[in-house]
Amino acid sequence: MVTEKELKDLNKKVYQVDLGYKESKIKYTNKPSGQLKNYERNIIKAGNQNFKILSVKNGAYGFQGMAVAPIIEGVPDVSQVTVVAAGTYPKDIADVKAAAKGMSPNGSPQVDIALTYVGQLIDDHPDWTIQQLSGYSQSAYMLKVGAHYQIPTTVFSGWFQYRSLTKAEAAFMKENPHLFLNYRQSNDDVTKWNDFNSTWGNSNDFGTTIWVAGSSHQLDSWSFDVQTGQVKISNSPENAEGIMVQTSHYIMREYTKQLSTLAQLKTKLTASGGGLSKNERIYLEDQQALLSVEAGRCAYQNAMSNAIKVYQNIVSTIEELWQETLREAYDQTAELSDYEINDSLRAIGATEQQMVTEPTALFQQKIIQAKGMDKAFATLSNEIKGKITELLQKD
Repeated sequence: MVTEKELKDLNKKVYQVDLGYKESKIKYTNKPSGQLKNYERNIIKAGNQNFKILSVKNGAYGFQGMAVAPIIEGVPDVSQVTVVAAGTYPKDIADVKAAAKGMSPNGSPQVDIALTYVGQLIDDHPDWTIQQLSGYSQSAYMLKVGAHYQIPTTVFSGWFQYRSLTKAEAAFMKENPHLFLNYRQSNDDVTKWNDFNSTWGNSNDFGTTIWVAGSSHQLDSWSFDVQTGQVKISNSPENAEGIMVQTSHYIMREYTKQLSTLAQLKTKLTASGGGLSKNERIYLEDQQALLSVEAGRCAYQNAMSNAIKVYQNIVSTIEELWQETLREAYDQTAELSDYEINDSLRAIGATEQQMVTEPTALFQQKIIQAKGMDKAFATLSNEIKGKITELLQKD
């Protein structure tokens, strides 16, 4: 699967499919190498990976898109095809008009071009596997394309009318939010005012939006983990929910991917038409059970980790609140002694015992309980995996 860093770079370079794009002289095309002009390229670098451009599309309403595959040992791996659509290019009038229309409940008119483009790629290239769709800003309509064709989709700073989804598309997205990641910064006015899909807005994102603290709409404002290439979210109280959603979606994506691998294995084993043997069936069932246990364990550990972070943040906030209360009390009653100030606070129920000591003890206990539950779940998980491994060895 293409990393999010690679997706970001692809989103940045897909504009160069457009011959009218003036920000770079280099243009990307799917022409054979022998037919390239001196300003054309059919290989694109994203992250540390080279991709072969398999297809490009310059469509109506200012749409630009391309399909690429990573080059593995000199050959494009068409089992890992990614399709990217360009965001709005301000110097393209047709593109700007499409963006303006995209603010309506029906969404961008470019989405119809994208739906047709991806559909044709699927029909014309049965040997390809389109694993990922992506877009930026206006081209977050790729979320709808992904829901339509049931393809995982990741977009950056994406404003999108979720109300434009058909009933079938909305149902699939609602049931599989982990397949659709929309990274948005909480104070990004571009996304907020274009689709109102904000914390106070009126459109349901089905749990696909990962909110990150920040105010930038720029593609380059996103940072990525050096080792994994995935979006890096700083550890802060306001990012706690975003981190939790991102982690849970990663877990489910990996689980879905592994199930798909098992399904492919099953297809190969039954290719002769004789069906599965008893041992083959047991093997597949045991492998699926192992995946379920591992996914459950990862999800539980993620939940516990986030719960502990929440409790720890609350403890810190409680202490800060008490100190702030004391500072304000001293500022407003400088003529009173410490005893008189504390006595006045005690009269209204504001004591360190009530505001700090007791709540801190409560949440410290919750942290201990959470860690204990996490350990117990890990033990149970290991016992189940051990039993399944024993069965696999016998089989």
